Amino acid sequence: MAGETGQANGMLASGAAVGGGAGALRRLIDVAEGREPADVLFVNARIVDVYGHRVASGRVAVRDGAIASVLFDDRDADVPDGAAKEVVDCGGRYLAPGFIDGHLHIESSNIRPAEYARMALTRGTTTAVADCHEIANVCGLDGLSFMIADARRAPLDIKFMMPSCVPALPDEQAGASISAADMRAYIEGHPGEIFGLGEMMNMPGVYGADGETLERIAVAAATTSGQVDGHAPLAKGHDLNAYAAAGIIADHECTGPAEALDKLSRGMYIMLREGTCSHDLAQLAPLVLEDPARARRCCLATDDRAPSDALGTGMIDNACRMAIEAGIDAVTAISMGTLSTAECFGFDHGMPSPQERRGAIAPGKRADMLLLDDLTFQRPPARVYAAGRLVAADGAFVGEVEPANEEVERLEGLLRGSVRLPRLSKELFSYPFEPGTPAIDVVPGNAATGIVEPEDADGLRRIVLIERHGRGAAAQDAGADGDGPAGTGLVGKHVGRGWVRGYTISGGAIASTIGHDSHNVCVVGDNPSDMLAAVEAVGQGGFVLVRGGEVVARIGLPLGGLMSDLPAEEVARQHDHFMAEARSMGIEPPLDPIMGMIFLPLPVIPVLRIRPEGLFDALHFRFV
Repeated sequence: MAGETGQANGMLASGAAVGGGAGALRRLIDVAEGREPADVLFVNARIVDVYGHRVASGRVAVRDGAIASVLFDDRDADVPDGAAKEVVDCGGRYLAPGFIDGHLHIESSNIRPAEYARMALTRGTTTAVADCHEIANVCGLDGLSFMIADARRAPLDIKFMMPSCVPALPDEQAGASISAADMRAYIEGHPGEIFGLGEMMNMPGVYGADGETLERIAVAAATTSGQVDGHAPLAKGHDLNAYAAAGIIADHECTGPAEALDKLSRGMYIMLREGTCSHDLAQLAPLVLEDPARARRCCLATDDRAPSDALGTGMIDNACRMAIEAGIDAVTAISMGTLSTAECFGFDHGMPSPQERRGAIAPGKRADMLLLDDLTFQRPPARVYAAGRLVAADGAFVGEVEPANEEVERLEGLLRGSVRLPRLSKELFSYPFEPGTPAIDVVPGNAATGIVEPEDADGLRRIVLIERHGRGAAAQDAGADGDGPAGTGLVGKHVGRGWVRGYTISGGAIASTIGHDSHNVCVVGDNPSDMLAAVEAVGQGGFVLVRGGEVVARIGLPLGGLMSDLPAEEVARQHDHFMAEARSMGIEPPLDPIMGMIFLPLPVIPVLRIRPEGLFDALHFRFV
């Protein structure tokens, strides 16, 4: 394969046409018939055929970023190859479709979209269906506009969903509120930029046929795909029927095969999630092992993936590896990461342009392809092609990211300075434990939590959630504290306090401006002094670890308090250092020190959560 990289880099030079129209279609057909030369011809490939569920030797011709021709040697050996400007000899290696991540939040990787694209492409993800409700909860639709504009700089094809629940629940103290009317106006003003409606987390709103919730679901009809993504942990019976009847297509919150089968049997697609916080694939693998035919309705998704994990062990390729190790056939695993997701979102045959159709190596599909040494996914793909261009080689990004233009820089400026905390005191973090008090019970490796009512504080840590979008500061300026210590007058209104079991930090505290989904400041610690120091040190965003009054690790996140402005590799290094320091303070595996904390405020996943008003039962949607 000598010279392969140089040849493929020349593929589809900047003047080449990538788009729809009769002219592009004519060229694609002419290449398929051998009347015109291909831009590139892949030969001597072992094609992963997700339609035929096989691996077959063959050749693939690409023109204008789309696949024009696939010839299989077992049936087409006597069919001559057409001319091509470039030829890539695959050397008998596997040629598989590019991965489609069915559900993710870019912000949870703590890097901006252009950096996320660089990182994801090295692991074979060529399409990502992104819900940006994290930054929208902080900065509203300006945050979504930034994500879309920044993503244009890189060759990863990111399909942006309109956040459906900002805030996650109607009374959440987020930084913004987006109504159905706001969504419609944005979609009309940004034609073609919104792919579908993001995960519908307001389950009670769906069950009760709430008017505003139904209006939001109806907004999906104005998007490119017309689809509504789902989020329905533990939904069953009448509630599940109502949820599926609303036309919601998928769910990524299943934690066991029985729950997944229940939803699959209602016509929903199941996202087998394997992220940094939630590790569901091993538990869900029996759903497919029991009957491989179910794989056609099962997709792969990361949801939330830290850069250190993404760069070190992978993304959808990691999920494929885990599926194979669980006993799922390799071609089936690849199909779940490609064709199943394409069918879920209408990419397979639901798009008019060949450059939009994807999910398989077949004529009339986008030329997103992976060259693999084997089908174990122990290493990054040897080569990654996005719309026919070589963008990654052996785990390194070799594509191009355009410089930020004035619009990107303007929108980026709107994301800075988002943290507006009230004044605080050590007394705010000093409160006694009362026997029988409900406490959050952490479940390592799972976004769900439990609830316990211990008789003593053994094994417990304090947890405090502080509203950071200016409400608490305004109430304080209006005299909420009275003559009391700073912040104490906000307790139960803009400061929630409680206890957590299983988050075993000792001798310090950890604080974060990420607290799904409203992203108020969450802090967990074993003493009031370090908890105060950690919150004061978060500044305009990030994770802070304090030991004995000193900051020992930090990940700065100045963009909305969610994302860094540094390269993914630097954020990964900061993350690794943070993890090592946190481990030294007693936070043992499998609990993730960062992901294990930032989901504790999430009020739409059972059971017990922390909100600015106090502890909240997310199963029955009531404060305890």
